[in-house]
Formats: sequence, C-alpha cells, structure tokens
Amino acid sequence: MRDVIYITSLELHKSLDNIEKIRHRSYLVDALIQAYELDKHNHFHSIQPQLATDNELASAHDRDYLDFLNFISNIDPNHEQLYKEQMDFYKIGYECPSFEQLPSFCKWIGGASITAARYLTRSNNNIAINFFGGWHHAKRSEASGFCYINDIVMAINELRKTFDRICYIDLDLHHGDGLQEAFYCSSKVLIVSLHKYETGFFPINSGGLDEIGETWGRGFNINVPLHHGIDDDQYLSLFMRLLPKINSSFQPEVFVVQCGADTLFGDPMKSFNLTTKCIIKCIEQIINLNKPTLLLGGGGYNIADTARLWTSIIGICLNETLDNDIPEHDYFSYYGPDFTLETWPGNRTNKNSQKYIDSLLDYIERNQIDIMKSQICQ
Repeated sequence: MRDVIYITSLELHKSLDNIEKIRHRSYLVDALIQAYELDKHNHFHSIQPQLATDNELASAHDRDYLDFLNFISNIDPNHEQLYKEQMDFYKIGYECPSFEQLPSFCKWIGGASITAARYLTRSNNNIAINFFGGWHHAKRSEASGFCYINDIVMAINELRKTFDRICYIDLDLHHGDGLQEAFYCSSKVLIVSLHKYETGFFPINSGGLDEIGETWGRGFNINVPLHHGIDDDQYLSLFMRLLPKINSSFQPEVFVVQCGADTLFGDPMKSFNLTTKCIIKCIEQIINLNKPTLLLGGGGYNIADTARLWTSIIGICLNETLDNDIPEHDYFSYYGPDFTLETWPGNRTNKNSQKYIDSLLDYIERNQIDIMKSQICQ
C-alpha cells in the first residue's frame, strides 16, 4: 500500500481565499475528505507546508518580477495608477490584481508544492498531493490567468534534484502555457497538456498541436488540443491510448499531474461534458504505473464539483470505495440537490469527431513519440 502525503494548513486556506474565483474551495475539499474519514486512513498523512524561500521562488521567476510583486502589494490601491506601466509589463491588474497578502500567498503556494515534491524519492513509491497548487499559467516574469507564481515549475525543479526524467500531465481545461514555456527546450521534462483549443479561448495562441519543443526539447512537448464538448468515452479512450505510448517512449521516473476540475460539465467554463468518473479513471491509469506521483490542483470554479473530484482522487489513491451519498457535514448544503459524489455527464454538442481524435494521436506518434523513442533508447 502506498503512502499518500497530503499538504494542507490553515495558512494555506487563508492565502487561497484572496483569489475570489475559488474562495472557500479549499475548505470544502478538506471538509469532504474528513467527512469520508479518509484522513483517518493508516496510509494518509496530513503534512503542513513550509514557506518557499526567495531562492526557491527565483528558480521559476525573475527576481525583478518577484521584487515588483512585493513592492506593489504595499501600495495603496488608490495610487496604483502611478505604476501602471510596470503593472502592465508584469501583467498585474484586472485578472491578477495586487493584494496586501500577495508575498505570503506566493510563498505558501510555492512552498506547499515544493514540500510535497520532497516526499517523493527513488526509494519510495509515495503519492504526494497539493490540491491547492497547480497554478500553471504564470510565466518567468508575468502573471496570467489568476496565477502569480508557477508552483509547478518550482516543484519540478525540486524533483530534478532526484529524478532524471519527469513526466508532467496537465488535465486542466486550459493549456498549461507556463509549463510549456519553462521546459520547451528540455529533454528531461516531458510536458503533456490536454486542453480546449479554439479561436479566442484562453490562453490565446497557445497550445497548438505543432508546438513540440525546440533544440534539446524537440519532441518533448505534447499538446492535445481538443474542441468544445468532448465526452467521457472519447476523452478516456484518447487518454488510455496516449499514456502507454508516453510511458514506454519517455520512460519517466516520476509523474506530476495537474488535476484541474474545470473540464467537468458543471463548471462555469461550460466547455466539456466530462464527469468525475472520467478524470478519476485517467488518474487511476497513472497511479497503476506504480511510480512516485505528485498530484496538484488547478482550475475548478464549481467549488462543490471540484471537492467531489479531488476527494474521489484521494479515494482512488488509498484504494477506498467511497459511498456515492455524501455524508452530512458542515458544507453538506453545497452538494444539493442530489447530494451525491459523482457528477452528471453533459449534453453539449461534441465538436470532436473520431477522425479528428485519431489525427491527433497519429501526429503525436510521428512527431513526438518516435523522437523520444530514438533519444531515450540511445
């Protein structure tokens, strides 16, 4: 039985409440885990995160950018207009506004994912979880998509001290553009992102099939651009065809998975038709490869559905079957009207033909899988 290391703390919850889109979400997640008594399992270990150091933050971001985040958080909001040029340069504003607790937010979020990464070594087969991380849009010197810092890059940099080959899989609705930028020229970190890709959809002009990496990283960046309305059967079939090819060609020593919940039908993004069952089965396929695994959070703006998914994932990690009827607890009312753990599939028009899905896999086979096979097997 594998140990599950779960990162949480009151300080982490308070930090996350600064992001309006996910306010209270972390409390729902922890409360539902406790309602199912998963926290009492012999192999479940709740761990307090450590704050990220300045050097750890700088492993993913330029110091000028970090200095500006510290500076702007201390400015009276009424005086921010005086620094508009710098705010525009670093993309601090409407989508990523400044707030007083921003420096501590960055250190708690980054530190939580680094803390989780440190529990994965060659000699253990742990599953480490920080569902309050997964902020995959932040760039080296730029905030984006509610993301001020890229905790995933920091966690991968920490894992690189121990592991030679790291596979990052992004299941969020949105393209993991910050990860692509960070490792686009690396053959040591394989980036795989399954995401919605349509004209005008965020992040714009990012996540195309032909973005396969450059220099040493050519072939080690895999984008799976999906259209509106994909359903469980199609998504899971695609994933189960792709994962074995990735595993055999790249031969990763550790997996990092971003488990964004905004692909679910009930999410306000209103894009895919997926249920929790589909994403759980994808995670189960990764877990069954029996390698050290770091699971992170991400998007998910229906906070009850996000708690459903992430709690279910922990159930899979602990090999526990969870009752579909949600136990009564302090946040029980959030799960109405059906009060069930599983979510319903959607009926949005599916714009993904089977021919299109097959063409994606064929392209990846020819342009990435074959390249990785030839390089890894040398």
